[in-house]
Amino acid sequence: NPGEFNAMHRNDWISLVKYSKEFSKRDIQLIGLSTDKNASHLPWLYSTYRNGVCSMPFPIIDDRKRTISKLFDISDPLESSRASTINLFIISPDQTLAKAFSYSSLSSPQIKELLKSTDELQGSYRAYAHSMMNQATPANSTNSANPTNPNCPVKPIVGEYILGNPINVDPTLLDFVIYAFALIRPDGTFEAYSTRYLRELADLKVANPNLKVLMAIGGWGAEGFSDAALTPTSRYNFAREARRWVNEYNLDGIDLDWEYPGSSVAGIISRPQDTENFTLLITALRDVLGPNQWITVAGTGDRSYINNVQISRIAPLINYFNLMAYDFNAGETGATAATHQSNLYPSDLSLGLISVDTQVQNLIAAGMPASKIIMGLPFYARFGATSTRTFDDIRRNFLNVEGYTVRFDSVAKAPYIVGPTGNFAYSYDNPISIYYKGLYVQENCLGGLFSWQSAMDSANILAQSMSFAVRDIDALRQLLITDYSFTP
Repeated sequence: NPGEFNAMHRNDWISLVKYSKEFSKRDIQLIGLSTDKNASHLPWLYSTYRNGVCSMPFPIIDDRKRTISKLFDISDPLESSRASTINLFIISPDQTLAKAFSYSSLSSPQIKELLKSTDELQGSYRAYAHSMMNQATPANSTNSANPTNPNCPVKPIVGEYILGNPINVDPTLLDFVIYAFALIRPDGTFEAYSTRYLRELADLKVANPNLKVLMAIGGWGAEGFSDAALTPTSRYNFAREARRWVNEYNLDGIDLDWEYPGSSVAGIISRPQDTENFTLLITALRDVLGPNQWITVAGTGDRSYINNVQISRIAPLINYFNLMAYDFNAGETGATAATHQSNLYPSDLSLGLISVDTQVQNLIAAGMPASKIIMGLPFYARFGATSTRTFDDIRRNFLNVEGYTVRFDSVAKAPYIVGPTGNFAYSYDNPISIYYKGLYVQENCLGGLFSWQSAMDSANILAQSMSFAVRDIDALRQLLITDYSFTP
C-alpha cells in the first residue's frame, strides 16, 4: 500500500498472517511488498514481530523504489485516489503476473476470494507439479507387477553415479547413470567438472536406448543451494538453468545432491527456511522440467536429515530418492571406527542401531513410498574416518593376500576384513552382501539399487552383481554358489 502504514493497514497484514497456513497448504509463498515512501512498516515490524509478540510467517519487504514490483510488471499504484487501498498480485510459477486484486481492507471474505482464485489458477499454472501428486509409479515404469514379488507395484531398477571418466561404464548392466557433479556458481549458473565426460555418458544411449542419463548438482561441501532455494526468483532461475543443461546435453533429468538442507555440517551456508525452500526448489524444478524428465534426490534416512526435509511433500514431485546407505561410520575414530559402514541390519559390529533397514523404514514412515527408494551401495571400503580404499584396491591388496581374512557378519549381512592379529581392517560390500540387499529390495518393494561410484569397480564385478540382484537374483545366487561356495 502506498499510503501511510496506519492501524487499518496493520490489520491487513495480520489477516494474511492468520490465514498463512492456508496458503502454505497450497504451496503458495506469501511475500509482502511495502511501497509507502516513509517505510513506516519497519517500526511496526520491529516492535511487534521482532520482539516476539507473534511470529511472522512471511517477509515484508521495503519496496519504496518498486524494484521488485517492476520485475513482475506491476503497475505503479501511487495515485492519490488509491492511497487507501491494498493491492494483491498472484505471480505464476513462470514468474509472470497472473491476477491482481484491489481492496479497501483485507479480512476473511477477501482472503477466501483470494484462496479461491489461487485454487482455480493452480490447475493451469502448476499442472506439472500437481499431476505428479497422485502418480504411484516412476516415469519410466509400467504398471506391471514385479515378477520376483507380485505384491510390488513396479520393477526395481539399477544405476550408478559416475565421478570422472566413464570409460568402464557398461550401459547394458544399468537402467540409469548419474554424472557427478555440476556445481552452482555464485551467479546461479552451473559448472560441470567435465562436459566431455557428461557428453560421453549421454552417448551411451546408443548402446542402450532405454538408459536414463541424469546430471547430479551438488555433492559434499558444494555451496549455493541455500541461496538458490531462497526466493521464487532464485528457484526458477535454478530450474531454468537445469533445463538448459538437460536440453543442451540430451539428458533425462536432474539429481539434487544437497548435503544437507538446513545443515552447515559440510561447511556450507544453511538457513532454517531451507526445509520449506527445498520443497519449493523441487516444485520449481518440476514446473520447469515438466512431467517426463526425471528428478531424483540424494539423501539419507537418518533422523537429522528427515527432520530438515519435508519427505512427504517432496515424494510426489520426484521420481526416486537415492538413499546414501553408506558411510555410517565416516566420522568415527578409535574403537568405533572398527564398525560396518553399510550394514543391512544392526549387529555387534555396527555403530549402535544404525543400518540400511533402519534408514529405509525411517523414510517410509516419513512418507516416502518404498517404490521410490533406491538403496545405495559403496564400491569402496572404509575404516571409520581414517582410511578408504576402492574395491579395485581391495581386490588387489587385501583379498587372498597373506595376513588378511574376509569374514561375514551373518546378522548384519555385511562382510569385513581383518588383519594378521584379527583386528578389524575394513568394512566393504561384496557380491554376497549385494545378494542380500537385492533380496531386501525385492521383499520390501524398493525402487532398486545404485552405487557410488563406478570408477572404483573398474572390472564391473560389483556392478554385475548389483545388476543381477535387481534383474535376476536367482542367477546371482547360482553364481555365488559356484564361485564363492555360498550357502543361502
